[in-house]
Amino acid sequence: MEGIDDANALNHISSIFKDNGKIDGTFEEKDIVTLPIGGCDSIIHWVTLDLLRKLTKPYFIYLDSDKKTHDEESYNKTKLETLGFIENRDFLVSRKRALENYIPSNALNRIVDGANINYGDYDDVKRLCKTHKMAGNLGGKNVVERHLRNLTFEELSESYQYENGNEFVDIYNAVVSKL
Repeated sequence: MEGIDDANALNHISSIFKDNGKIDGTFEEKDIVTLPIGGCDSIIHWVTLDLLRKLTKPYFIYLDSDKKTHDEESYNKTKLETLGFIENRDFLVSRKRALENYIPSNALNRIVDGANINYGDYDDVKRLCKTHKMAGNLGGKNVVERHLRNLTFEELSESYQYENGNEFVDIYNAVVSKL
């Protein structure tokens, strides 16, 4: 995972999805450790130092796509492939720009009364929350840490839904398949 927010969020989401019968166990129950390792540029150091082989443990990388549009190619995906990682086997990048984009704006407006903030899947939600007139209530750059836990299962599930499935379930299954 990129950062501590990502690791904490995915652990929380796994609990919510398990409680609602969408997966059979949380990451913690499966003894899966979600490590914040930094962005794609940090992974270069893991490769250079051969840390993944030295750890002798299965791994799976999940990073933000950082895409600004749907059609843009993800720098992180391209970089990971350049480093020899294989999508769906070794890594996935998010379908949306970043973890913050999985907090639907209508849910954030429900949680932070009067915010009237709107954004899409590829907007820079951290920047929008940091510069908003209600930045303190929105959590600024800490919007995930502050508000993701307030999302309902329905909001989370819908946010991860795509035409052929559920992205969180895909992530979970890819990680669990490494065991």
